[in-house]
Amino acid sequence: MLLRTKLFVAAAIATLGLSTGAKAQVYEEDILMHSKNYFESGAKLGADFQQLSAFPMSADYSTGGTAGVYIKRRIRNFGLQLEVTASNAQYTTQYPVSHKYELSHTKYADTITKGVFNALYVNIPLLIEVRPGDHFAFQFGAQYTYMLNVKDKNSAFAARYSTDQILNKTNIALVTGFELDVYKDFKMGARYVMGTSDMNAGKFKPLTDKWNANSAQVFFLYRFEKWRRR
Repeated sequence: MLLRTKLFVAAAIATLGLSTGAKAQVYEEDILMHSKNYFESGAKLGADFQQLSAFPMSADYSTGGTAGVYIKRRIRNFGLQLEVTASNAQYTTQYPVSHKYELSHTKYADTITKGVFNALYVNIPLLIEVRPGDHFAFQFGAQYTYMLNVKDKNSAFAARYSTDQILNKTNIALVTGFELDVYKDFKMGARYVMGTSDMNAGKFKPLTDKWNANSAQVFFLYRFEKWRRR
């Protein structure tokens, strides 16, 4: 009888221990799900509509893409988000290249071809996040942009002038926008990026005005991982 009692007590203690461990595990996951103190990482993919406010460039917004990764640190209703993304843009002159900028018609340019520049950028925005609710956030901050490559599609300028003489490689911009939780690990958002730097390299003397690059973005985010601060 005494042996049966001891076995029963041991079994009860073991069952209670397993139950407590399972509850603790669920409790930790539940804390992570509803926590307002965590780290997060993920990927971003979307469209970028960029405008180069510059004479003689067209004032139309060009449609490009943007993609990259991000990491976020959130404490209660505030957060800090760092991204590294790549984007592309196309700039077109309003007029045929030689019509406005060549005194003589040479093999480098004609009177009917417009200058078309395709540019590839890497962007590093650092954003402060304010959350009025659990599933919605306002963001604002600054962005550093570096031009990786630019090509003159029709070679109207590039055949005679290096593109480095036309466009500066770096740009600093102000950023504002929002993000919205959509479903589980998916989010969507929109931003406006207002350039503050002069994009005109100033080496092509007929073009002396200040150029600013501005863009509007719509995008989706996918969260890879979310972890608590230990």
